[in-house]
Amino acid sequence: MTFISDWKIADDGWPVLALAGILTILTSMLFLPLGCFFLGIMMWLAHGLRVPNRQTKADDQIIYAPADGVVLDIETDQFPDGLAGDNVTPAKRITIHSRLTDTQLQTSPITGHIVDNLLLPGLFRKWGYDRISWQAARLSNERREIRIRDASDREIMLVQLGSKTARQLICRLAEGKFVQAGSPIGMARIAGVVDLFVPSGCKILIEAGQHVIAGETAIAQFARRPSAKRG
Repeated sequence: MTFISDWKIADDGWPVLALAGILTILTSMLFLPLGCFFLGIMMWLAHGLRVPNRQTKADDQIIYAPADGVVLDIETDQFPDGLAGDNVTPAKRITIHSRLTDTQLQTSPITGHIVDNLLLPGLFRKWGYDRISWQAARLSNERREIRIRDASDREIMLVQLGSKTARQLICRLAEGKFVQAGSPIGMARIAGVVDLFVPSGCKILIEAGQHVIAGETAIAQFARRPSAKRG
């Protein structure tokens, strides 16, 4: 990570900023007003690709939002398994769409270890405005499945979904890597969609249409395990 003014830019954001910087310099040499326009675009990109200063509370029962954006949908579903191809474990699915004005960095919803990090090639169809188009995009678009297991052997899965604007699904964390809740985990560059799958017994703490903040908004709570009876 390095700094632009008081902003810390995500490593995966620098290639985009570098391209914007080159365009700004070239257009400024040809036509200054156009160069000023590209400078504005560059500053806007820097805002979206920065590492925000977020405060994540230490609570192993809470599942935090993995991305900034609007909650599109909350549905009963099943955990995907891109490797085995079988969907058998019930889950709740929370879909979050990051806008162009949102911070693009994604964070770990829980503290634990990376179990799987699989990129599944596909298309980059437009993410529409209804459940039918969303499901069509899920089935055909490129996606990255990131499965995380906590110290209590509870698992969640974060699925980065490709779209017309999000053509690079980035997570460079290897299997076995330890992550803290709220720590950077990747980026769907840019304005991507994520599906977060949580165990079916979780209590959902947000609702569709709500704007959530990565690493700060508690979106679900694990079901508490019954305490052992004392004899």
